Amino acid sequence: MDVFPTRRDEHVHMISVRGDVDLATAADLLARLRMLAEPASGPILLDLSQTTFIDCAGLRALWAFDQHVVAAGGSVHAAAVSLPVARLFELAALNGDATRIPAPPAHDPAPRSAAPQQWSGHGRSRAPDAPERAEPSVRGL
Repeated sequence: MDVFPTRRDEHVHMISVRGDVDLATAADLLARLRMLAEPASGPILLDLSQTTFIDCAGLRALWAFDQHVVAAGGSVHAAAVSLPVARLFELAALNGDATRIPAPPAHDPAPRSAAPQQWSGHGRSRAPDAPERAEPSVRGL
């Protein structure tokens, strides 16, 4: 896994994550994100378009990073996500109150780089044509 700054100026600070993010790399991801975010004064954009795999440990690291930045008065946005990241965000959004993730695009098979989305813990997201499902508890993330 590689974590590196891709853009840094007075208005935007972008950090890219490339490779697999799992239990073995999640702690390193969080440490690197915190280190790279320290000099940021504006919003932090995460480019996750080159993330080839992410599991719940990676999601927890992103959530912890978001909490860290918000506590310091900043904000974190997902600028671009790969299909594996979008899928995890979709699955985790079943209970939006327990997770702070962006809503994934509806049925978008290609990586996207649209306008950044603010991570928020309000409500749940589902595709307009997706059937209603019971909401399992994902407390403890």
